[in-house]
Amino acid sequence: MKLIEENTGKTVITTKYVVNDNSPIVSVFFDEDGDWQFFSEEDVCEDDAYIVSIQQILEIDNTLANIPSLEKGQSAFRKDKNSEWEIQD
Repeated sequence: MKLIEENTGKTVITTKYVVNDNSPIVSVFFDEDGDWQFFSEEDVCEDDAYIVSIQQILEIDNTLANIPSLEKGQSAFRKDKNSEWEIQD
């Protein structure tokens, strides 16, 4: 599934670093339950988690619209905001 095909009101998990510090998102997980997770390079713990909508995450980083289609359980990584996404199982 492509991120842009999801309901824009669906919630996703990210971190305070992405939301508050504008850290670039470099890893995306589409887990087995069909939930999306977006992380930057910082090490995170549970207390760093933020819940936002797909619309909000796309407003934070509109390049996320370019994530290739992912199946449940897959993830995508990139070196920086200007790099291409690479899919991993």
